[in-house]
Amino acid sequence: MGWTNYHGHCNYCDGQGHIEDYIVKAIELKMEAIGISSHAPVPFATDWNMPAANLDSYLREVEAAKEKFKGQIKVFKSLEADYIPGLVSPKDALIQRADLDYVVGSVHFIGQMKDGTHWSVDAPVEEFKQGLEETFGGDIQQAVVRYYELQREMIEQATPTIIGHMDKVKMHNLSLSLLDENASWYIEEVNKTLQLIKEKDVIVEINTKAFFRNGHLFPGPEHFAQIKKLNIPITINSDAHHPDKLINGFDEVAQLLLKAGFTHTTELIDGEWQPVELRPEVVNVG
Repeated sequence: MGWTNYHGHCNYCDGQGHIEDYIVKAIELKMEAIGISSHAPVPFATDWNMPAANLDSYLREVEAAKEKFKGQIKVFKSLEADYIPGLVSPKDALIQRADLDYVVGSVHFIGQMKDGTHWSVDAPVEEFKQGLEETFGGDIQQAVVRYYELQREMIEQATPTIIGHMDKVKMHNLSLSLLDENASWYIEEVNKTLQLIKEKDVIVEINTKAFFRNGHLFPGPEHFAQIKKLNIPITINSDAHHPDKLINGFDEVAQLLLKAGFTHTTELIDGEWQPVELRPEVVNVG
């Protein structure tokens, strides 16, 4: 067996490279499957979401790639859908009409700045600091609690297949030291979210995008024990924005998962999400 990756972006949103560039690289890496999951449109301008006018072209191109590479690799059609109450969600008609193989549901935006700009938790550092001040009066606990509240709203009301980068709200904590990630209130928010994920049978991705940059995983290894205890299905995704990042950190993260007691990841096989053994001898594929 080889690796799979169900979360990645291309030139239709903020990724570098065309859809086929990712698929050709995945074949080179002897991957079993690749999911194309560009950022779905939102009703305001951003630097990373796909314009709504390009969605049909994107869907047609992924379908064409499925046929072109049939027999070489499994290609799946997806979108990473934002959740913003009253504006967008993984259950929007636009998403439903797309006839996707699965949906990655993510929370990025958790409030609006003074000029009406939607503030994203993974904005660049200075914009993050400005947004935190203007949206939550600089209160990081209030912002973090809201982030997890929105995740639980999404899981409850617009259940996605996979939850994207579950604890990404901590992204800038490494450099800004904004909160204690071991504080009881923070752990409680994470655990309440994981409990709902379990109840709704959502897959948690172990997102490796930042692993080689700063050691970050989303969710972090400190939450692996709780995920394992709840028997939540997991998959390893790199959130790739370049073909060369398709299996970024997979070997290392697989070892961490094995040490934490995980024995299986979850893969989409014949239209169903199924457990696949995570074997030590497979960890060096690619």
